[in-house]
Formats: sequence, C-alpha cells, structure tokens
Amino acid sequence: MRFLFALLAFCLSAAAPASAIYLSESNGAIRLVGTFEKGDEKVFAEFLARPRAAPLRVLWLASPGGDIVPAVGIGAIVRRSGLVTAMRADSSACDSACTLVFVAGVRRHYVNGQSVFEGLSSQAGLGFHGASIRGDAVRPTMKSDRGLKVLRGWYKSMGVPGANALVDRAAINTVFRPSGATALRLRIATSLAEP
Repeated sequence: MRFLFALLAFCLSAAAPASAIYLSESNGAIRLVGTFEKGDEKVFAEFLARPRAAPLRVLWLASPGGDIVPAVGIGAIVRRSGLVTAMRADSSACDSACTLVFVAGVRRHYVNGQSVFEGLSSQAGLGFHGASIRGDAVRPTMKSDRGLKVLRGWYKSMGVPGANALVDRAAINTVFRPSGATALRLRIATSLAEP
C-alpha cells in the first residue's frame, strides 16, 4: 500500500505535459474519453477544481486505457471526491487502465452490462488485462511485474479484489470482459442501470 501512495505522490508532483484525455461536462456529469497519459491526473484535478454552480456527481468513462500511473491518480481523486463512475457496456469500452478509474467510484454503474458476452471476444464493456511495458520498433511489448503489483494493490484497496481474477484471464494483447452478472458478483459494479 505504501508503494501505491508513494507512486501517487510522485505522479502528482511531476510536471504535466499535454493531456491525452478529453473532459466535458453536462448536467452534473463529467465525460472522460481518450487514452491516459502522464500528467492527466493534474488535468483532471484542475477540471474538478473549476468553480461551477452545481456539483459534479457522475464520471462517464470511454477509454482504451493507457498509462496506469495517471489512471491511479485520477482514481484517487474520484474516490476522494465521492464521484459515481459509469460506462455504457453496450456501446463503449473502458479497457485496461480505465478500469482503475471505474472501480474508484463510490457507486459503479455498468450500464447495460447484461448485454456483454463474457470472455475475450466482445468489443464493448469493461476490459481487464495485466500490466505491460509498451514496445516500440525495436523492443516488443512485455509483461510488467511492477505494474501488475500496482494493479492488484489498487483493485484490492478499492474493495474489488475479485478484479484480479479477471486480469489473470487475459494475455497482454487481449482483454477479458465480464458480463454484468460477473461484474455484480465480484462487486466491480454496483448496478447495471443508469446512475
């Protein structure tokens, strides 16, 4: 756990480059789309800190994932702020690092999760897999034991240790998508309905 907090403190203190996520708001809800990149946790914190007439209550997610460090940072802000998280399982994906933010919600809505065919073949829904170090033209993508330790610790600290079983069911280049029933049973989701 100390490792998670040290990692979070480091990423919050680092200079923020351009953001890869896009944030918008409407009627008390935030919509986050895009890939998580270094510095996005600062972008998210600044977005929440803006003055507004009514408080923000729900964070809608649609992301292919990205860097786990900013995702954990955003997740910590989500939990501390008491935000509800939501995603539309029948029409969008919340993959990889995005699931770290999803599980941080004080309530988690896997809207239409009953439409997800559980396994490795679906294109929409929550997508879990292990951590990896991105490859390039010279080096292949490789498993990251350090990143996997962060994933496992984060899921456990958010009260959803069952998510780790889903991580183990996918390879680096695939994602495992739980059905709505599985997400509810593992407490990854608290509802399959609109928030």
